Amino acid sequence: MVEQTDETVALAALTPDSRNARRHPDRNLAVLEASLREVGAARSIVVDEAGVVLAGNATVEAASRMGLSRVRVVDVDGTELVAVRRTGLTGEQKRRLALLDNRTAELAEWDAGVLAALAADTNLSGLWDDDELAEIIAHASPPEIDFPAYDETAADGVAYATCPECGHRFPT
Repeated sequence: MVEQTDETVALAALTPDSRNARRHPDRNLAVLEASLREVGAARSIVVDEAGVVLAGNATVEAASRMGLSRVRVVDVDGTELVAVRRTGLTGEQKRRLALLDNRTAELAEWDAGVLAALAADTNLSGLWDDDELAEIIAHASPPEIDFPAYDETAADGVAYATCPECGHRFPT
């Protein structure tokens, strides 16, 4: 069992997840910022031992953009839930908090290229049906790495380039 500690660290000390599979368009970040201004911080994020953000990358970015500078870190081992208790909210603010939280999740988008790369070394089973994942990844753009494209003309006559890092095939 992990000894529970509670410390406050600089928000800038956290490192975004370089393989985050969610993209956060300006509208998503703007609604997150508005939520933080209107009802304050109300959701936890998850970081690893090194301060890499595992969940909550957009929340960290929005908080930083609006000037929040501190984050409270609570060590846990995953055997219990961690609840953030918000106090001092009106009934209207509580309802807005719930709506803002759900809406910001809807405004984020999947990064098809990152998901395609993650599929090479991460178990994605149970997250999407095969058809759902294939539909998301079908819209992937080739990663921004310099690799020689070559034709692999499929039976359907479509030419593909294959990423040498993850093996994903992109229509050319």
